[in-house]
Amino acid sequence: MDNKIVLRRKDWRKLFKKMRRKRIRRRVAQDRDRQLAEIEKLKLNNPSYVAYLQEKERSELLSQQQQEELSRYENALWMDREMEFQLAYKEKQKQFEAAAKQEHEKRSRIRKEFEEQMQKANAMKAEKERLLTEFRQKQQERERMLAEYLMGIDDNVATLRETIHSRAGANPCSFFSKIGSCRYGLRCSSDHQTPSLSELILIPNFFAHPALDDQQHPEYGNDLAIEFDEDELNRCYRDFFFDIIEEFEQFGTITTIFTCRNFEPHLKGHVFIQYNDMRSAAKAFQRMNGRFYASRQLHIEFRSPIAWTSAVCGLFEQSRCQKGKVCNYLHLMVNPVSKYRYDHFKELQSARSSRRLCERTPMIQRTWDEIENSIPSKTNWRWSESPAVEITSRSRHQSSRQKSPDQKESTIKHCTRDTNRERRSSYNSARRRRSRSKSSDRSDRHREHDKHRSRSPSNSMGDRKTKERFKSTQSNSRKEHRASDGLGKSRSRS
Repeated sequence: MDNKIVLRRKDWRKLFKKMRRKRIRRRVAQDRDRQLAEIEKLKLNNPSYVAYLQEKERSELLSQQQQEELSRYENALWMDREMEFQLAYKEKQKQFEAAAKQEHEKRSRIRKEFEEQMQKANAMKAEKERLLTEFRQKQQERERMLAEYLMGIDDNVATLRETIHSRAGANPCSFFSKIGSCRYGLRCSSDHQTPSLSELILIPNFFAHPALDDQQHPEYGNDLAIEFDEDELNRCYRDFFFDIIEEFEQFGTITTIFTCRNFEPHLKGHVFIQYNDMRSAAKAFQRMNGRFYASRQLHIEFRSPIAWTSAVCGLFEQSRCQKGKVCNYLHLMVNPVSKYRYDHFKELQSARSSRRLCERTPMIQRTWDEIENSIPSKTNWRWSESPAVEITSRSRHQSSRQKSPDQKESTIKHCTRDTNRERRSSYNSARRRRSRSKSSDRSDRHREHDKHRSRSPSNSMGDRKTKERFKSTQSNSRKEHRASDGLGKSRSRS
């Protein structure tokens, strides 16, 4: 059974019209092609048109050849550029490969250096841990030996008194050995030699007061000296002194207590406490190290015995220190207790006398047989009155028995001359002692007079009067020395 398509009238008419339009367009196209063919046939019969066509064909062929040549030329140029680009690309590729290789080598070198640094850091860390462990073990061993020493066992005193070096092998720091502190601290290139046990202990930055602070205060600014004067500083130091003396006198007999009033950070508020023996200093170190005073933890250190005459600023004791706040020698507070007070001039005089005693010629040791034989001993001509060899009194007496009366008279005159010379030297030494005692008394009076005065720059008029009075006393002492010298000379001549 055939399948038939049934269309509606409307659809049929639409399809019919479409087919009719198609037949009409085909017929019109056929007519147009037939007319064009007739026209072309007529044109071909015309020789001029045929020549035109031939010329047009030749021109098209020529243009085609030219186009081919141009395309070949452009193709050659393109090939040249492509070759240049290829060469440049290859060069860039080589440069890129070289840069990549260099970067890879650099990265590998950096990685290798980093690994070496990490190995060194790990080795240093392990070494630090080892040293820290050894230090802790030594510290524990030292604490054990110190506890035994405090219990009365003196077997490990030599080990406890070993010197600790900050830079072993370097030259010792002269300033640290002189005053017990250095402005450079651990950055100093010299060696700081610190004893592990000594009679002298140092408590850094123990005494604190706003008057000793050289920095600008947030509340008072640069007018800090007006708010906190010398009287306020002395009153606070008096309270501080009696606070610490109550604690530190429990451990033993204290020889000296010095508190620095310097403005430099490496000396500001330092307190030096020297005991009579090392056991008392060890007790103070064990009991007071790590304690808190005024919300600040104490860190106590041992120091070698210090020659205070070279460490203390003598010009500051006379209120004449020109360096002022930047002075690196010890500026000491005046202790309220007289037995711990420092007198620079007496200490200097005692140091000089002890130095003179050390520099004296040692006594000649002789046996009893040498004394009985009465052998004439020859003294050193450098210490005699003349370059001639001196003869002892006993040999003079024996020689006087064997000489003539004229020789005896000359010998007696020589002996009297020697005795007069000895009397003159003894008188001169006594006169020197009296002059020293007078000068020390004058210095004591001068110091007692300056004790009630402030060391601030506002007392310049009082300092000027004190200096004038001191000059007048010096001139009077010179006159007395001249008079005593004239009296001694007249007596020696008589």
